[in-house]
Amino acid sequence: MPNLEGRTDQAKLSDPEGRRGGAADDPKVMSLVDHIDELRSRLVKACGAVLIIFMIAMGVAEKIIGFLKGPLLEVLPPKYANLHFTGPLDVIVADMKVAFLISIVLGCPVWLYQFWRFIEPALYKHERKYILPFIIASVGLFFSGVVFCYYVMLPLSLKFLIGMGLEVGIPIITVGDYISLLILLIISFGFIFETPMILIILALMNLITHEGMAKSRRYVIVGILIVAAILTPPDPISQLAMAIPMYIMYEISIVIIRMLKKKRTE
Repeated sequence: MPNLEGRTDQAKLSDPEGRRGGAADDPKVMSLVDHIDELRSRLVKACGAVLIIFMIAMGVAEKIIGFLKGPLLEVLPPKYANLHFTGPLDVIVADMKVAFLISIVLGCPVWLYQFWRFIEPALYKHERKYILPFIIASVGLFFSGVVFCYYVMLPLSLKFLIGMGLEVGIPIITVGDYISLLILLIISFGFIFETPMILIILALMNLITHEGMAKSRRYVIVGILIVAAILTPPDPISQLAMAIPMYIMYEISIVIIRMLKKKRTE
Protein backbone atom coordinates (compact mmCIF):
# COMPACT_ATOMS: atom_id res chain seq x y z
CA MET A 1 0.00 0.00 0.00
CA PRO A 2 1.51 3.36 -1.01
CA ASN A 3 2.31 6.05 1.50
CA LEU A 4 -0.23 8.77 0.68
CA GLU A 5 1.46 11.39 2.82
CA GLY A 6 5.00 10.81 1.57
CA ARG A 7 6.23 13.01 -1.28
CA THR A 8 9.54 14.04 -2.74
CA ASP A 9 10.61 17.64 -2.32
CA GLN A 10 10.13 18.20 -6.02
CA ALA A 11 6.53 16.92 -5.82
CA LYS A 12 5.86 19.30 -2.95
CA LEU A 13 7.17 22.26 -4.92
CA SER A 14 4.97 21.38 -7.88
CA ASP A 15 1.98 20.85 -5.61
CA PRO A 16 1.88 23.88 -3.24
CA GLU A 17 -1.81 23.41 -2.40
CA GLY A 18 -1.19 20.03 -0.85
CA ARG A 19 -2.88 17.70 -3.35
CA ARG A 20 -1.55 14.21 -3.71
CA GLY A 21 1.25 13.98 -6.24
CA GLY A 22 2.86 11.17 -8.18
CA ALA A 23 6.44 10.56 -9.20
CA ALA A 24 8.40 13.60 -10.30
CA ASP A 25 9.36 12.15 -13.66
CA ASP A 26 6.00 10.67 -14.64
CA PRO A 27 3.29 11.94 -12.27
CA LYS A 28 0.28 10.84 -14.28
CA VAL A 29 1.32 7.19 -14.55
CA MET A 30 2.37 6.94 -10.89
CA SER A 31 -0.76 8.71 -9.76
CA LEU A 32 -2.91 6.23 -11.66
CA VAL A 33 -1.00 3.22 -10.32
CA ASP A 34 -1.16 4.52 -6.76
CA HIS A 35 -4.85 5.32 -7.18
CA ILE A 36 -5.72 1.80 -8.34
CA ASP A 37 -3.60 0.18 -5.65
CA GLU A 38 -5.20 2.34 -2.97
CA LEU A 39 -8.68 1.50 -4.25
CA ARG A 40 -7.91 -2.21 -4.12
CA SER A 41 -6.55 -1.94 -0.60
CA ARG A 42 -9.57 0.00 0.66
CA LEU A 43 -12.04 -2.40 -0.98
CA VAL A 44 -10.31 -5.45 0.51
CA LYS A 45 -10.46 -3.97 4.01
CA ALA A 46 -14.09 -2.90 3.66
CA CYS A 47 -15.24 -6.22 2.18
CA GLY A 48 -13.26 -8.16 4.79
CA ALA A 49 -15.05 -6.38 7.63
CA VAL A 50 -18.45 -6.92 5.99
CA LEU A 51 -17.67 -10.62 5.47
CA ILE A 52 -16.69 -11.14 9.11
CA ILE A 53 -19.90 -9.50 10.33
CA PHE A 54 -21.89 -11.54 7.79
CA MET A 55 -20.55 -14.84 9.15
CA ILE A 56 -21.30 -13.79 12.73
CA ALA A 57 -24.80 -12.61 11.80
CA MET A 58 -25.59 -15.95 10.13
CA GLY A 59 -25.35 -17.60 13.54
CA VAL A 60 -28.05 -15.37 15.03
CA ALA A 61 -30.10 -14.66 11.89
CA GLU A 62 -33.29 -16.26 13.21
CA LYS A 63 -33.24 -14.07 16.33
CA ILE A 64 -32.66 -11.02 14.16
CA ILE A 65 -35.63 -11.97 11.98
CA GLY A 66 -37.72 -12.20 15.14
CA PHE A 67 -36.79 -8.60 15.90
CA LEU A 68 -37.17 -7.30 12.34
CA LYS A 69 -40.66 -8.67 11.88
CA GLY A 70 -41.93 -6.60 14.82
CA PRO A 71 -43.34 -3.70 12.73
CA LEU A 72 -45.20 -6.18 10.52
CA LEU A 73 -46.76 -8.10 13.40
CA GLU A 74 -47.98 -4.83 14.90
CA VAL A 75 -50.20 -4.08 11.89
CA LEU A 76 -51.35 -7.63 11.02
CA PRO A 77 -54.58 -9.01 12.53
CA PRO A 78 -53.72 -11.34 15.45
CA LYS A 79 -54.82 -14.51 13.65
CA TYR A 80 -52.55 -13.69 10.68
CA ALA A 81 -49.65 -12.24 12.67
CA ASN A 82 -46.82 -14.38 11.38
CA LEU A 83 -44.44 -14.84 8.48
CA HIS A 84 -44.77 -17.77 6.08
CA PHE A 85 -42.48 -19.75 3.81
CA THR A 86 -43.39 -21.64 0.65
CA GLY A 87 -40.26 -23.71 0.03
CA PRO A 88 -37.66 -25.68 2.03
CA LEU A 89 -34.90 -23.19 1.23
CA ASP A 90 -36.87 -20.02 1.95
CA VAL A 91 -35.74 -19.69 5.55
CA ILE A 92 -32.07 -20.31 4.73
CA VAL A 93 -32.17 -17.71 1.97
CA ALA A 94 -33.91 -15.30 4.34
CA ASP A 95 -31.18 -15.89 6.95
CA MET A 96 -28.55 -15.01 4.34
CA LYS A 97 -30.43 -11.85 3.36
CA VAL A 98 -30.68 -10.78 6.99
CA ALA A 99 -26.98 -11.49 7.56
CA PHE A 100 -26.17 -9.37 4.50
CA LEU A 101 -28.34 -6.51 5.79
CA ILE A 102 -26.75 -6.62 9.23
CA SER A 103 -23.23 -6.78 7.77
CA ILE A 104 -23.85 -3.64 5.70
CA VAL A 105 -25.42 -1.74 8.60
CA LEU A 106 -23.00 -2.73 11.36
CA GLY A 107 -20.05 -2.61 8.98
CA CYS A 108 -20.75 0.98 7.95
CA PRO A 109 -18.12 2.50 10.28
CA VAL A 110 -15.47 0.44 8.48
CA TRP A 111 -16.53 0.90 4.85
CA LEU A 112 -17.34 4.58 5.37
CA TYR A 113 -13.93 5.07 6.97
CA GLN A 114 -12.28 3.38 4.00
CA PHE A 115 -14.31 5.50 1.56
CA TRP A 116 -13.33 8.81 3.13
CA ARG A 117 -9.68 7.81 3.44
CA PHE A 118 -9.74 6.98 -0.26
CA ILE A 119 -11.24 10.41 -1.02
CA GLU A 120 -8.79 12.25 1.25
CA PRO A 121 -5.89 12.60 -1.26
CA ALA A 122 -8.21 14.42 -3.67
CA LEU A 123 -8.64 17.26 -1.17
CA TYR A 124 -6.37 20.21 -0.58
CA LYS A 125 -4.15 19.93 2.46
CA HIS A 126 -6.14 22.48 4.46
CA GLU A 127 -9.36 20.61 3.65
CA ARG A 128 -8.15 17.27 4.97
CA LYS A 129 -8.85 18.40 8.52
CA TYR A 130 -12.53 17.78 7.70
CA ILE A 131 -12.01 14.05 7.06
CA LEU A 132 -12.42 12.85 10.65
CA PRO A 133 -15.58 14.93 11.22
CA PHE A 134 -16.86 13.65 7.86
CA ILE A 135 -16.29 10.04 8.94
CA ILE A 136 -18.07 10.54 12.26
CA ALA A 137 -20.95 12.45 10.63
CA SER A 138 -21.31 9.86 7.87
CA VAL A 139 -21.61 6.98 10.32
CA GLY A 140 -24.11 8.93 12.41
CA LEU A 141 -26.20 9.86 9.38
CA PHE A 142 -26.24 6.29 8.06
CA PHE A 143 -27.42 4.91 11.39
CA SER A 144 -29.97 7.73 11.62
CA GLY A 145 -31.39 6.73 8.25
CA VAL A 146 -31.64 3.09 9.33
CA VAL A 147 -33.36 4.01 12.61
CA PHE A 148 -35.73 6.42 10.87
CA CYS A 149 -36.69 3.76 8.35
CA TYR A 150 -37.32 1.01 10.89
CA TYR A 151 -39.14 3.01 13.57
CA VAL A 152 -40.94 5.68 11.51
CA MET A 153 -41.23 4.97 7.80
CA LEU A 154 -41.71 1.18 7.92
CA PRO A 155 -44.63 1.14 10.43
CA LEU A 156 -46.45 3.89 8.52
CA SER A 157 -45.95 2.18 5.20
CA LEU A 158 -46.95 -1.27 6.44
CA LYS A 159 -50.03 0.07 8.20
CA PHE A 160 -51.20 1.69 4.98
CA LEU A 161 -50.40 -1.28 2.73
CA ILE A 162 -51.75 -3.99 5.04
CA GLY A 163 -54.88 -1.97 5.76
CA MET A 164 -55.52 -1.56 2.05
CA GLY A 165 -54.84 -5.25 1.42
CA LEU A 166 -57.22 -6.44 4.14
CA GLU A 167 -60.08 -4.86 2.22
CA VAL A 168 -59.65 -7.35 -0.62
CA GLY A 169 -57.97 -10.45 0.80
CA ILE A 170 -56.13 -12.36 3.52
CA PRO A 171 -52.49 -11.43 4.24
CA ILE A 172 -50.06 -14.28 3.66
CA ILE A 173 -46.65 -12.60 3.73
CA THR A 174 -43.58 -14.74 3.10
CA VAL A 175 -40.36 -14.27 5.04
CA GLY A 176 -38.42 -13.83 1.80
CA ASP A 177 -40.63 -11.03 0.49
CA TYR A 178 -40.61 -9.19 3.79
CA ILE A 179 -36.83 -9.37 4.26
CA SER A 180 -36.28 -8.24 0.65
CA LEU A 181 -38.46 -5.21 1.33
CA LEU A 182 -36.53 -4.44 4.51
CA ILE A 183 -33.19 -4.63 2.70
CA LEU A 184 -34.35 -2.24 -0.02
CA LEU A 185 -35.82 0.30 2.37
CA ILE A 186 -33.23 0.23 5.17
CA ILE A 187 -30.19 0.44 2.92
CA SER A 188 -31.88 3.08 0.74
CA PHE A 189 -32.65 5.28 3.74
CA GLY A 190 -29.14 4.80 5.09
CA PHE A 191 -27.64 6.12 1.86
CA ILE A 192 -30.24 8.87 1.46
CA PHE A 193 -29.18 10.30 4.82
CA GLU A 194 -25.63 10.46 3.42
CA THR A 195 -26.75 13.12 0.92
CA PRO A 196 -25.25 16.09 2.82
CA MET A 197 -21.83 14.45 3.04
CA ILE A 198 -21.76 13.58 -0.66
CA LEU A 199 -22.81 17.09 -1.69
CA ILE A 200 -20.32 18.71 0.68
CA ILE A 201 -17.40 16.71 -0.69
CA LEU A 202 -18.46 17.63 -4.24
CA ALA A 203 -18.51 21.27 -3.19
CA LEU A 204 -15.05 21.02 -1.62
CA MET A 205 -13.81 19.61 -4.93
CA ASN A 206 -15.40 22.62 -6.68
CA LEU A 207 -17.78 20.43 -8.66
CA ILE A 208 -20.92 22.13 -7.31
CA THR A 209 -21.77 25.40 -5.55
CA HIS A 210 -24.48 26.36 -3.11
CA GLU A 211 -25.68 29.00 -5.57
CA GLY A 212 -26.17 26.38 -8.27
CA MET A 213 -27.89 24.03 -5.84
CA ALA A 214 -30.31 26.76 -4.77
CA LYS A 215 -31.19 27.57 -8.38
CA SER A 216 -31.80 23.87 -9.15
CA ARG A 217 -34.36 23.28 -6.40
CA ARG A 218 -37.31 22.68 -8.74
CA TYR A 219 -35.41 20.07 -10.73
CA VAL A 220 -34.11 18.44 -7.56
CA ILE A 221 -37.65 18.11 -6.19
CA VAL A 222 -38.76 16.32 -9.36
CA GLY A 223 -35.73 14.04 -9.18
CA ILE A 224 -36.37 13.28 -5.51
CA LEU A 225 -39.97 12.31 -6.23
CA ILE A 226 -38.83 10.01 -9.05
CA VAL A 227 -36.22 8.33 -6.84
CA ALA A 228 -38.73 7.91 -4.01
CA ALA A 229 -41.24 6.36 -6.41
CA ILE A 230 -38.63 3.86 -7.63
CA LEU A 231 -37.20 2.85 -4.24
CA THR A 232 -40.39 2.62 -2.18
CA PRO A 233 -43.58 0.54 -2.39
CA PRO A 234 -46.27 2.09 -4.61
CA ASP A 235 -48.05 4.02 -1.89
CA PRO A 236 -48.00 7.76 -1.13
CA ILE A 237 -47.04 7.28 2.52
CA SER A 238 -43.78 5.50 1.68
CA GLN A 239 -42.93 7.89 -1.12
CA LEU A 240 -43.46 10.98 1.03
CA ALA A 241 -41.61 9.37 3.95
CA MET A 242 -38.57 9.06 1.67
CA ALA A 243 -38.96 12.25 -0.39
CA ILE A 244 -39.33 14.65 2.56
CA PRO A 245 -36.08 13.58 4.34
CA MET A 246 -34.26 13.67 1.00
CA TYR A 247 -35.29 17.26 0.41
CA ILE A 248 -34.45 18.25 3.99
CA MET A 249 -31.00 16.72 3.53
CA TYR A 250 -30.59 18.75 0.35
CA GLU A 251 -31.45 22.02 2.08
CA ILE A 252 -29.13 21.21 4.98
CA SER A 253 -26.37 20.61 2.45
CA ILE A 254 -26.87 24.05 0.93
CA VAL A 255 -26.57 25.71 4.35
CA ILE A 256 -23.42 23.76 5.30
CA ILE A 257 -21.74 24.39 1.94
CA ARG A 258 -22.49 28.11 2.21
CA MET A 259 -20.96 28.19 5.70
CA LEU A 260 -17.85 26.31 4.55
CA LYS A 261 -17.36 28.66 1.60
CA LYS A 262 -17.68 31.69 3.87
CA LYS A 263 -15.12 30.21 6.25
CA ARG A 264 -12.69 29.47 3.40
CA THR A 265 -12.87 33.06 2.13
CA GLU A 266 -12.33 34.69 5.52
